[in-house]
Amino acid sequence: MAIWKRKTPLPPDVEGVIGTLRSARRDSDIASLREGDIALVEHPDLDARQAQALIDRRVRVVLNAVPSTSGRVPNTGPQMLARAGVTLVDLTSEGAWTRLKSGEQLRVDDGRVFRDEVLVVEGDVIDEARAAADLTAAQDGLVTRLDSLTANASDHIRREQAMLLTGAKVPELRTDLSGRAVVVVSRGYDDAADLRGLKRWIADHDPVLIGAGAGADVLIGAGYTPALVVGSMDNISDQAIRTSGEVVVTTVSGTVDMPERLERHGKEIVTFVSTGSDDDLAILLADTNEAAVIVHVGGPRTLTEVLERTPSDAARIFVARLRASSKIVDAKAVHHFTSQRLALWPVLLVLLAGIVAVGVAVAITPVGQDWFDSLGDRLADLGTWIKGLFS
Repeated sequence: MAIWKRKTPLPPDVEGVIGTLRSARRDSDIASLREGDIALVEHPDLDARQAQALIDRRVRVVLNAVPSTSGRVPNTGPQMLARAGVTLVDLTSEGAWTRLKSGEQLRVDDGRVFRDEVLVVEGDVIDEARAAADLTAAQDGLVTRLDSLTANASDHIRREQAMLLTGAKVPELRTDLSGRAVVVVSRGYDDAADLRGLKRWIADHDPVLIGAGAGADVLIGAGYTPALVVGSMDNISDQAIRTSGEVVVTTVSGTVDMPERLERHGKEIVTFVSTGSDDDLAILLADTNEAAVIVHVGGPRTLTEVLERTPSDAARIFVARLRASSKIVDAKAVHHFTSQRLALWPVLLVLLAGIVAVGVAVAITPVGQDWFDSLGDRLADLGTWIKGLFS
């Protein structure tokens, strides 16, 4: 986890943190944040994935317009921000999105937000002690959360049984996935590190690279070109649309917002009508289109991280992984196996054994015997010459 501290202290007569406010209401907006910004977000039950994205952008303060922890799930996001030196404020004032404007200079001091030294909004500072206490309280309710996961998964399977069993409503692709390895990249947990760990494997196996929503920008940032982007229009950037080979828009209603964004880049409008997050629908799409193996980058690492999502999202990612079954592999597992280096001495031993075997085989032939007799004579002459040097 990246740790960042403020490089330059504030003037001695000014208390708190001064910075530029930038709104990041959607996950895809986090990429626009800059070092030193004050980020205004709306992340109920702030999870590890969202916290790491904010830490990576090196923001100084996070103003959350909703409670960062509701107690429904043991989310580790607030604790991660506190440990990284990022001030987290849960705003208690109403109307933060109308009172605060992106681009304005603000001062944040002890949960109070000032513009030109006029108090605009205020809230509670969530320090590490408060975050740890909230996490402990939420962990006590984990059994209830698991019951909720079971109920939501059962409901999702019942509603989407045709898609899960026969692939109904799953679009056919121009990109051929049949029998090929696929890498699905989500903007999530350790996404960039996971992708770096797959560098050699990707070079060796040439998999189909799929960006799940904002995961397409993770691929592009690492120097790759997504063959396919799957996600809602809110989560797909113009750069991802422009550079990708094919775009599949996920939608609940069947309609596509701002279709001109696709048309402007000459992309055919392909829709995937279903409920679900970008990553679980990308996994379902790859599985239904007969991918041989699905490597997931940026996926949740633990049960707690699965449960950090909303109950419906947690249930859908659980069902998607259940359907993909043995096809789906976490990127960290692939990196573990491909990073094991082969020791040199067994290779040299096999090579030496081969040379000896060839020598023996040649020696028992008439030609080989002539070679060895000739070699013996030459070695004898060499020995006589050396002795002559010292006599």
